[in-house]
Amino acid sequence: MKEEYLKEILQLRPAVHKLYYGAFIQEPLEIKANLFAIPLKALGFQSQAEYLGLYSEQIAKVAVDQGGLNNLITQGSDVFPVVALVFINSTDASPELLENEAKVEFKKAIKVISWASGDELAAFGVLTLTKDQSYFRLLLPHSNKKLRLGFGNTGREYKNQINNIIEAIEKDEHFEFGLSLYHDALKESNPHFQIARFFSCLECLAYKLKSDERPSRKAVKYLLGLEGGAFSEVHIDGKKYRYDVVEIAGRIRDKLFHGVKFKKSHLIKEARTAYELYENNPEQIATTMKSFCEVEIARWANGTSIGLKVHEC
Repeated sequence: MKEEYLKEILQLRPAVHKLYYGAFIQEPLEIKANLFAIPLKALGFQSQAEYLGLYSEQIAKVAVDQGGLNNLITQGSDVFPVVALVFINSTDASPELLENEAKVEFKKAIKVISWASGDELAAFGVLTLTKDQSYFRLLLPHSNKKLRLGFGNTGREYKNQINNIIEAIEKDEHFEFGLSLYHDALKESNPHFQIARFFSCLECLAYKLKSDERPSRKAVKYLLGLEGGAFSEVHIDGKKYRYDVVEIAGRIRDKLFHGVKFKKSHLIKEARTAYELYENNPEQIATTMKSFCEVEIARWANGTSIGLKVHEC
């Protein structure tokens, strides 16, 4: 891509520029006629190097001189390569509408770039250009900042639970693989995909319970002690949804992993009213599945999971 053409692209309005770190590409890429990936200077590791120097000084009482600090900074100068994804909007609108239009294309583009680079991308900033205004902001990393309170979640009991999880990882590859699936699901940005990954985590932990008479969804419900149905209820915009979480999650997994069509009519009667929830608020289902995974991982590590024993149907 010629430099003059690249400069023209960067000046076009309306447009949304989203900055990502983590993936290295050798040259600018035209992904679509209105979507471009442009490599930029790496963020480097200066903040981390300075932090390490300060930590060394405070903990080990070892002062890091400027020469040593510069050496640390140089070691990390090429890490966190940056890619700018640039989407050229067809018509001018509010910043929110421009970004919503670009968001759909960016989700596809980062998967392509991850494949091309072999690296994972993380967004850290966005610049939105309307015809006559400019808006920019940081995209701060999300953290659940999960606080564990109450009996069994602090002190010695919590330490024992962590130790049990480590021991279970070392003893059982199914558990370790299930934990890996859970870890992957937490990183997934698409809630539909996240639901499928959480279901796969539970299915992995239910492997001893599966049979011809008790296929995947029934096995997961049995694992969770919800043979009668994993029903949840939620109110959104004045409408009540009552849905079987595992039934829907399993259907989504089958659709994405095996190409099985997923239609409202395919759901059991009790779950059909939730199809709209799946379409418009999938994060609600993902949150519930995440909770199921957390509980079952703790049960498995503590030796109380039904999935640890073979059960006859």
